[in-house]
Amino acid sequence: MEKTEFSLWWKNPGDGPEEIWTLNPDDQGETIFHLAPFVSSLRYPKCEVRGKMQRSLFPKPGTIALKACTEAVETTQEEHEQAVIQALDFIEQGAFEKVVISRSNLWREANSPESVFAQKCKAHKDALVYLLVHPIAGVWLGATPELLLRQEGVHYETVSLAGTRKADREEWTKKEMREQSMVTDFIAQTLKSRDAQSIQIDSAKDRSYGEMAHLESRIRFESSAPHQHWLQALHPTPAVGGQPRNVAMDFIAKHERQSRGYYAGYLGWSSPDGARFYVNLRCMQWFSSGARIFAGGGIIAGSDATSEWEETEIKIQSIRQVSAS
Repeated sequence: MEKTEFSLWWKNPGDGPEEIWTLNPDDQGETIFHLAPFVSSLRYPKCEVRGKMQRSLFPKPGTIALKACTEAVETTQEEHEQAVIQALDFIEQGAFEKVVISRSNLWREANSPESVFAQKCKAHKDALVYLLVHPIAGVWLGATPELLLRQEGVHYETVSLAGTRKADREEWTKKEMREQSMVTDFIAQTLKSRDAQSIQIDSAKDRSYGEMAHLESRIRFESSAPHQHWLQALHPTPAVGGQPRNVAMDFIAKHERQSRGYYAGYLGWSSPDGARFYVNLRCMQWFSSGARIFAGGGIIAGSDATSEWEETEIKIQSIRQVSAS
């Protein structure tokens, strides 16, 4: 039987590849699933579902109904590079320090979302891997390595994750280290300006993700404010938006060729015991014609348009590795 209503399966970071959870909608449940877009709109609103968590088997292939694609989903190399060049002009003029330019690509030969979900659970031990079917949001699948916010009482944790290189390249460039430090500085300044206490920022370390590596700093702090306060303050960080945020967001809205939808937004769970949210990266939006894959890269002074296109190609190929027929 085809599933057209809400369904959700996920594997938590660090769990075994078959430790799958699901959320059964229930108005009396203590867990709330949250899905937020990069920018809220009528097409891509914030979504919440209350329910009860329980262990699950993998969904059976062929049970999810996929709808036809009705929007532009692909960006050409020329279009992407032109957006990067325009961003560099804005940076040179002093409009902003950094902006993230993304694009998407339709992968027509992908397997079913149920099959790809099972494959990604095996391939990405340290990522949140999820498969979502939502009557408004549609069908989304991702394997994200980036924690946005974790809360246990007054104790919070987030990460600064930015910079991308192939895992077999040993050294980080000055550009990549600067890109990551911008994200760390933004988070630190945001926490201090909103009276967070006991702020601890770890030094940046390598974070592997398949054939890629990133720089990651773990950040801990304390606050009596609810998680909603900190989600609003932190999202989107310069890792997916830019710096200064408002100017970069305006540039993205005017110069990216396609809507990001829920890509670079966030998803997660809250309950009386706490909350955890992840940035929705390495994700795919599913249609009857294939999987729309998203990728982006941070643009700062010294970025090269062709190199930025090649970085998104590497990211898209990495996502495709376990989705090909």
